Amino acid sequence: MTLQPHGCRRPRLRLFCPTALCLWAGAVLASTDPQADTEFQASFLYLSPGQPRANAAHALRGLSEHKELPPGRYPVEVLVNLSVVGVHELDFEAASPDGPLQPCLAPDLLSELGLRLEAIADASAAASACLDLTRLVPGARVDFDSRQLRLAISIPQIALRRDRFAQVDPATWDDGISAAFVSYQASMQRSDSRTRGRYSSEDLYLNSGVNLGGWRLRSNQSWRRDLDGRQTWTRAYTYAQHDLPGTWGNVTLGETFTSSDVFSGIPVVGVRLASDFDMLPDAMRSYAPTLRGVAQTRAKLEVWQNGYPIYSTYVSPGPYAIDDLNVGASGELEVVLTEADGQVRRFTQPYTSITNLLRPGVWRYSTTLGRYNPAFGSQNPLLWQTTMAKGVAWNATLYGGLMASQGYTAEAVGIAKDLGDLGALSFDVTHARSDISPVEQATLQGLSYSARYSKSFGSGMQLRFAGYRYSTQGYRDFDEWISQRSSDRRFLGSRRSRLEGSINQRIGERSNLSLTFSQQYYWQRSDSHRQFQLNFTTTHKGISYSLQGSQSLTANAAGSDRQFGLSVSIPLEFGRNSTLSLDLQHSAHGTSQRAALSSQFRQVGYNASVAVNERQQQSAGLSVAYQAPQASIGAGITAADDHHSLSLNLSGAALLHEDGVELGPYLGETIGLVHVPDVAGVGVQNHSASRTNAKGYALIPHLRPYRANQVVLDTNQLGPEIEIDNGSATVVPRRGAVVKHEFSARQTNRVVLTLLDAQHEPLPFGTPLHDAQSNVLGIVGQAGQAMLSMHSGMQRLEARWGDAPTDRCLIQVDPESIAHVQGYRLETLICE
Repeated sequence: MTLQPHGCRRPRLRLFCPTALCLWAGAVLASTDPQADTEFQASFLYLSPGQPRANAAHALRGLSEHKELPPGRYPVEVLVNLSVVGVHELDFEAASPDGPLQPCLAPDLLSELGLRLEAIADASAAASACLDLTRLVPGARVDFDSRQLRLAISIPQIALRRDRFAQVDPATWDDGISAAFVSYQASMQRSDSRTRGRYSSEDLYLNSGVNLGGWRLRSNQSWRRDLDGRQTWTRAYTYAQHDLPGTWGNVTLGETFTSSDVFSGIPVVGVRLASDFDMLPDAMRSYAPTLRGVAQTRAKLEVWQNGYPIYSTYVSPGPYAIDDLNVGASGELEVVLTEADGQVRRFTQPYTSITNLLRPGVWRYSTTLGRYNPAFGSQNPLLWQTTMAKGVAWNATLYGGLMASQGYTAEAVGIAKDLGDLGALSFDVTHARSDISPVEQATLQGLSYSARYSKSFGSGMQLRFAGYRYSTQGYRDFDEWISQRSSDRRFLGSRRSRLEGSINQRIGERSNLSLTFSQQYYWQRSDSHRQFQLNFTTTHKGISYSLQGSQSLTANAAGSDRQFGLSVSIPLEFGRNSTLSLDLQHSAHGTSQRAALSSQFRQVGYNASVAVNERQQQSAGLSVAYQAPQASIGAGITAADDHHSLSLNLSGAALLHEDGVELGPYLGETIGLVHVPDVAGVGVQNHSASRTNAKGYALIPHLRPYRANQVVLDTNQLGPEIEIDNGSATVVPRRGAVVKHEFSARQTNRVVLTLLDAQHEPLPFGTPLHDAQSNVLGIVGQAGQAMLSMHSGMQRLEARWGDAPTDRCLIQVDPESIAHVQGYRLETLICE
């Protein structure tokens, strides 16, 4: 008997549904212990007058019967501590003639699943062909579900190998299907200003790829037309990548970047072999900064790195936080915020991480050979770079690297150490030799010393990172050497010292105080750059408060930028996810105020705001965003005393595969393709906006590479005539793969029959209904009602409520001849 949860809401099924659910629950409870002699008490059930209790008892005994699989070899899905680790073929034997099946768990298999064999107290048992895990490892459990062919193994954490815990068997990594895709972000802005007149800008970002076998070809390009009408087309990268089996890494051919673990990351065109930490278990692993700030209007935010645009979005007026950047381990990000009135603000976000601390026995490597590939400039010398790190004993890591080019060499060596209660510290030394001709017939040599520190305190304070680098006057980074050698006017001197850090203090359960700072000095210049950001957040009675302060200044320069702000966010009772935000910002230019109302209803969100800027000019704005299954669409309008503007943005993706082209949301690096054949409107819980199209396809934009991803269908909106056997699946994609999974679905007829005997009395409660092959299609509930899933055409059913020949009757059913009522076919029939 198949039940639809929403079926219980049908008015004519209110009597049937509680009974059916009771029967179903009773069957489940009866099957949990196959050895138990389960017997239902039929006297608790309501029977129609005249029906004997023996008939109901006979039917209920049939529900409690449990038929176990015979001993043999079966392919089963194995779970370790609720994590799917793949399908394995195992031998099953019964511990006793009437006992449940037990799997044969070989020592090699358990070691592969993460068990530390040395954790077994009986060392001689490790040589056995099959291990009794529950006896040898205290607290371990082995549960076999014969109906679903699923083996759930629970192993205490202390008995697991840390290097294999949460790792998926590499044999299950999926290359995916051959496909091509393009993700796009398009935006435009039209403005009319009293001072500047009419002006406009357009942008298009394309992230495309082709997958063929195990190879992944990727390209990131952008087109833009600025406010002055200049058009530019840039390409950030184009490369092909493939995993390297057995090396925990991959090979990249084309436009890429060198490793930034030891030296600064450099754009190159060539070949790179590097380790991929996502292939390793979760116990060993990267960092990207969160960009915070405040927008005065609905503003466009762009992020640039190494001269290339890497990110673009629109932010609503008020505080924003960008936490989904995909960048390297260290470097500098240039953030460009363009307000609706054309005002542009820029700031630089330096970042780095102490990720050079590895666990003992873990390697990290990278080697790159190619030509320098700058966004600007004509010099592109050949270069080679190799870095390597190895976790050693005493909680330390040794790392270093070599770099060579035509006129430039650098060598680095360092050590990172876990100091226990004192935190973590790393220190390295880099020597560089630079030939700066033809600017000057000289060869410079210098040293650069770097120290990094990280510490968490018991008081709730975290010194997330503090770093200091000092370089002698003759030291040059690779990019500094290139800039000086090419007489680049942007080269203003080599760095002398640099200090940066971040402190986070938790105050109670609802408050947090954070401080970030950076300072930089140069050899050939007397000025310095300093930047501070202070942020305090708290929540009281559901209302969120945020106090921000920042200062960015350059010594011996024209001035500095100092800002203070207060933001209040109040959740509202009406609508869904409605919030009222109030902001007050003060800077050297004056004080600005803003109030905004935002809300989200299903896939539609809006934001309405009014504001007064530093010059006491009033403005109002309205923006709407809609997340459709095929794309995301947004629009906004701003009107002020001296200008008004209109902005539109569109993002989405198109994927080409052997069955056609599918549209969907903006895709990430690793993609899922769901297929429910010819069934439209099926949701996917992995992405709330994704729904199957008319062919039954839906795109999942973000999957984790080398990890077990649960793909779960959301069938709440499906009609009762659609039947899906299993709405959940597990996929394990390689990095950049397009993995396809097809769910089995079929059209069926949901038939609710009220069955009466020859005397027009309801059939006995609990009577099974058999088809021509003696399969049980359903059970008769109270008042003779039964809900069945049936295929089309005339069918003959047999009702059996006892062992005597008189305890049975036949029913002829043609589902297509029965009228629909709210998706079900309801009929009253006489069983003869």
